[in-house]
Parts: sequence; structure tokens; C-alpha cells
Amino acid sequence: MHSTSFSNSTSLIDASKYALVDLHLHLDGSLTPEDILTMARLGGNSDELPTKDTTELQKLLTCPPDTDNLVDYLKCFDLPISVMQSKESIAYSAYSLVRRLAAQGLIYSEIRFAPQQHVYRGLTQEEVVAAAIDGLEQGMRECPDIQANFILCCMRGREKEQANLETIELAGKNLGRGVVAIDLVGAEALFPTSDYKALFEYASSIGIPFTIHAGEADGAISISCALDYGAQRIAHGIRCYTHPEIMQRLKDSGVCLDICPKSNLDTHALRGVNSIEQYPLPVILQAGVEVTINTDNLAVSGTTLKEEFERLFAAGIIDETQARAMVECAISHSFIGEDQKSKLRSKARARMGEE
Repeated sequence: MHSTSFSNSTSLIDASKYALVDLHLHLDGSLTPEDILTMARLGGNSDELPTKDTTELQKLLTCPPDTDNLVDYLKCFDLPISVMQSKESIAYSAYSLVRRLAAQGLIYSEIRFAPQQHVYRGLTQEEVVAAAIDGLEQGMRECPDIQANFILCCMRGREKEQANLETIELAGKNLGRGVVAIDLVGAEALFPTSDYKALFEYASSIGIPFTIHAGEADGAISISCALDYGAQRIAHGIRCYTHPEIMQRLKDSGVCLDICPKSNLDTHALRGVNSIEQYPLPVILQAGVEVTINTDNLAVSGTTLKEEFERLFAAGIIDETQARAMVECAISHSFIGEDQKSKLRSKARARMGEE
């Protein structure tokens, strides 16, 4: 009886009212099969595609049901990265994504990518970033209801130091002109956050804001390191739920978690959590930690922001009051100026029916 009543009540919630701001979205993990074909043509490497059939391309872009961990999940990025090696294809990827986000009803997004992943055919990181910004701006000109910026990602791994420093310097050069912050991404369990203290000390010294992927594939120590370094947001951070002291620290510091529920289930980020009904978000919210809801990768996880909220509503994990708070949190913790935040709040509140 309770289950039937719950189902009826949640089915009346319009999740699109809350699918407004995505702060944790990877460019190369959010491309469509049609994007891949267009970008391969623009880059002159159509003949290198494994297939030109859109159904087969979709399978290559989306993590399979038997994905076991983050490393397996990351293999889905190989195809999009292979076609994002020319100025034209990189610009198109950003342009296309902004248009799709606008069509989905979003009003703001911080899109992230690693410039060093797109230099394999002769481009420099600087050329990569310039091309991406060109595409982003074109998308916003055609879709004025959405704003977007980039977060430039440094990479975990061996022999990445010089490339990462260059990424930080490019973030500084373009800060406020399409770029708002940096991040650290990659195989977190293999290359722990504790190895990157010097990188973030440098970013702090030149005034670059940052978020860090932490507490996804590695334990709570990763989140602790990110907080020590001065991260203003944590990408994922979901593993904090078994560590009350880390949750208390997150609450006290006012650092929010940009969580991605579908992605966490896809990568089996949490041992024993195999369904959205088991997702430990209520524990984190009860501890007073601020949280935003995001997609991570539209293509790899086969999701949208609306669907992320729909799943949480259907599982009874959040209610509309909490959803509104998460949208407000996303705006407050975005890496943009107060004037822009104020305008976004007005738009968001109108969409949520508060004004």
C-alpha cells in the first residue's frame, strides 16, 4: 500500500523544473554518434572510425552493463578522444553539446575536458582551448538561454607534470574568458590525490580556483587531501558517507559535492550499492553536506540531468524541497561572479515556480 502511494506521488513531480544546472559534465564523455561522424569528417579521419553505423557507435560510446570499475568505464572515452584532434572537431564538440544542453532546458553548465588529451595530431594545448572556447561561444550565441564555461582538467598518470602545468597556465590566461577553474581527473585509485599537492599549490599561488575528482574510485583519504589543498568543490566525493569525520569537515568548510548518481552506479564506486534505491545520498544530506546533482557523462552513462532527478525522486531519495536546495547550491558554488549568479537564481526560481 505504501509503495503504491509513493509511486503515485512521485510520478506527479516534474523533474525538468530542477534539471537546470550541471556543474560536473565531461565534454568527451557526452558526444552523440552523430557528433562522432561529423567530427571525424571535420578532422579528416572518417576512415579510421571502427564503424559508421550510429547504433554501433552508440554502443562504443556507452558503458556496457558489465562495466566493473572506473578504469573499464574510462575506456569509453577512447573513441571520442580519437576524433577530437583538430580545431574544427573540438570546436564542434563544444558547440553541439551546448545546443543539446539548451534543448534539455539547462540554464548553466560547467563543462570539463583535458586539453592535453587532444594534442596527438599536432595541436598545442593553447590551440585546443581556443578552439573549444570558439565552439562554446558559438553555441551560446545561437542558444542565449544557456550560459556555459569550461573547467580545464589536469590528468593523473605518469609523466604528466609538464602538461599539467601548461594546463594550469592556460586556465590562468583564459580565466573569466570561457574558463573558470581547473580539475584533476583520471584513474584515482592508481594515481592518488596525495601525489598532486605541488600541482594545486601552484594553482593556488596564481589564483586559479579548482575542484578535484576525489572519493570516487579511492577512499575518503582522497577527499581529505582535496580539502587540504583548498578545493572549492569535490567532484563525486560519494565515498564520504561511511566517514562521519569527513562529512563533518565538508559541512564545516562549506565545500559541496558534485555527485553523479548514475555514473557512480555504472562504475561500482560504492561496494554493495547496486541500485539507486541503495544510493547513500540521504546519509550525506542528513550530515549537512551540500550537494549538487550532475550527469558526469551524458553518453557514457546514457543519462540526462532530468533523468538523474527522476531516478532520485522515484527512489524516494530526495523530495522537491531538497531538489530546490540542490539547484540553489549549484548556482552558489559555481565558479562565476556574483552578478551572474544573481541572474541565474532569478531564472532558476522562475522555472521552479518560486517567482
